[in-house]
Amino acid sequence: MKVFAFLILLIAVTSAKRLGRCTVARIFKENGLDGYEGYGLGNYICMAFWESHFKTHKVRTSDNIGKDYGIFQINSYKWCDDGLPTGKNLCKIKCGDLLGDDLKASVDCAKIIVKLEGLKSWSTWEKYCDGRNMRRWTKGCDIY
Repeated sequence: MKVFAFLILLIAVTSAKRLGRCTVARIFKENGLDGYEGYGLGNYICMAFWESHFKTHKVRTSDNIGKDYGIFQINSYKWCDDGLPTGKNLCKIKCGDLLGDDLKASVDCAKIIVKLEGLKSWSTWEKYCDGRNMRRWTKGCDIY
């Protein structure tokens, strides 16, 4: 079973895709993140950049517990089901669903996180995005 899981992870890593900033901006806007819970679109784009550099299939071991998945690096212990019995799965989603290029599952889960904890749930947002000019993240993207 461990070999199978490793092979699946290896396939995901080798087929990892990095989206462009404007593609991310368009997808986030289409999925309702612009203004969601009072945060402008640039905040979500900035946070996603610092979390994953827009790599949609990124999986990494968390600094705390569990693993982090997808463009937002959503943690398996609290937010998604990675098959381990200790997780809470508050987004009611399989962690593997957060690795899709259409980002719908990732955005839907991020909305739950932001609704419950705000963008401060991501330390990268506080460190690199909070209180900064966010226009640069949407500049030239023709999304408005």
